[in-house]
Amino acid sequence: MTKTKKTIEEEKKEILEPEEMVKNVSALRAEIEALKKKDAENQEKLKMLYEVADKGRVFNYESQRAEKKPLKVKLSIYNGKTIIGWRTVKDELVKHPTTGLTVGEVQEYELWLLNPDGTEERTIIHGYPAFSDARYRERIECEVIGKKEDYQGNIEYDVQLPDGRKISLNSRFIN
Repeated sequence: MTKTKKTIEEEKKEILEPEEMVKNVSALRAEIEALKKKDAENQEKLKMLYEVADKGRVFNYESQRAEKKPLKVKLSIYNGKTIIGWRTVKDELVKHPTTGLTVGEVQEYELWLLNPDGTEERTIIHGYPAFSDARYRERIECEVIGKKEDYQGNIEYDVQLPDGRKISLNSRFIN
């Protein structure tokens, strides 16, 4: 006889008798009931502790152990290029020649764009509606991977674009 084959007597020993099975099932049932009761008691104690605890300390404890979420910002896209900055070139009021009242404005904005190949480009936009449209029509969400602050309090963010490129932007050109 080989070691892998069991004898009929050994197999009979491994099979539980019906009375033993009933004992095992009832013991497991009793243990489950005891665990349920203990869990209910623990939940009551936990609820009581939360109600009487100092809310500030609980908040501090939970926020220190909470998982940090990465900061996300939105950047604008103009003609398939990422806007990385802008400045006002011209902002003149147009006045009526006889009354002297303001009847309009002449505005020009220079956009600094980042091309997909990594080069920078500058373009001029005429009028605030066109500038606002360029800034808010198409936007992408990017993850902030770093933050720098100079001695004057100017904040600069290191941002990772969706295509994986990393750029540094002044905080005023974000969102």
